[in-house]
Amino acid sequence: MKVNLVRVKSRTLLAKSDSNHWITFDTGEKAGGFNGASSPSETMLMAASSCTAMDQLYIIEKNRKQLTRYELFVEGIRAETHPKIFRELHFNAVAEGDPTPEQFKRAMELSLSKYCSVSLSLDRSIRFFAKFTLNGVEEPEWEIPRSVEFYKDSEFIK
Repeated sequence: MKVNLVRVKSRTLLAKSDSNHWITFDTGEKAGGFNGASSPSETMLMAASSCTAMDQLYIIEKNRKQLTRYELFVEGIRAETHPKIFRELHFNAVAEGDPTPEQFKRAMELSLSKYCSVSLSLDRSIRFFAKFTLNGVEEPEWEIPRSVEFYKDSEFIK
């Protein structure tokens, strides 16, 4: 996978990947940008959320269950000082359909611990938390294991 990045003006950038789709990046005016597009950090958070959403939807459909509504809200908690890295990601899904709460929870866990290539590429020091509301019933938040020890026997950590 390759990306071509072009500076448009000041801190406004255009990026195109192998799929030939363009994405615009920018930053706030205080940092020399025009605040005209998502920042790289916002885009990374969007990528992680869309990746895990696609996984969850696939896993649920693979289990022959259907969702009539699905939304995913993700909040990234960042360090207060530079480089202001992400410390925590909180994934909150809201859905309606026929999966059981156990099936829905399992789909979230599998995505965030095994399948989502974007979130699994993030540093293991970032803590992941998940919760969901299924058919109007809110489940409590739990932490998804992310330590290197948890993954040591995995085929993708060598």
